[in-house]
Amino acid sequence: MDKLPQIYFLHHSAVCINIKDCLLIFDHCLYRPDGCVEDGAVGDKYIANARRVYVFVSHSHHDHFNSRIFEWASPHVKFLLDDTVPTVSAPKDSVFMRCGSKYEDEYISVQEFGSTDCGGSFFVVCGNTSFFHAGDLNDWHWKDHGDKRYSRIMSGLFKHEIKRIKQSAGTIDYAFFPVDKRMGADFDSGADYFIETLRPRFFIPIHFVSFEDTLAYKNKMRNSGTNVLEIQKNGQRLV
Repeated sequence: MDKLPQIYFLHHSAVCINIKDCLLIFDHCLYRPDGCVEDGAVGDKYIANARRVYVFVSHSHHDHFNSRIFEWASPHVKFLLDDTVPTVSAPKDSVFMRCGSKYEDEYISVQEFGSTDCGGSFFVVCGNTSFFHAGDLNDWHWKDHGDKRYSRIMSGLFKHEIKRIKQSAGTIDYAFFPVDKRMGADFDSGADYFIETLRPRFFIPIHFVSFEDTLAYKNKMRNSGTNVLEIQKNGQRLV
């Protein structure tokens, strides 16, 4: 395995990874031209100073996408976008993907998987290190709403997609996956199933309500065989 990447939790579902002279940015919706990664926002200078940049957008929801990221457009910046993302302002050389799509160049390989909400999820390999960013893929069952049929269907769709990932993707070194308490009862069942089935080496919670939730989930899964990382603030370096 390569030298450990530098991984920053930015905000909500946004993460920034620096590995092998590549900068990987996922679902960054807080555009701040003068931003600082350590404060949770990638600034223009950080993009300009990187050797090569890959910007991923899992879907078009406002908490995962801000079209102003296209102001980063440059020969060393590649946008890999789910096809729900509006094309009107996207750079001409953007790569639009959907479930089953693949992209590969001399630095990275990417496969898009599905979601149980809008858009998709990304499995990315850079060097010998692999990453999975779930976007809004989760077991969105909302059991407390009382619609048992809906909960059953959603859980079935989720498990079907996890099965596809297990069959097609390789070992996952770092997984970024929702742990969202707004669902109420069994809010973390999707995360549990993801870990039990795919066995990532590291699991980074995203799309959570409070930072305390990440510590609680880390403690819950301490004997799972996967290293769940606690997040204490936006901009935190995790690895």
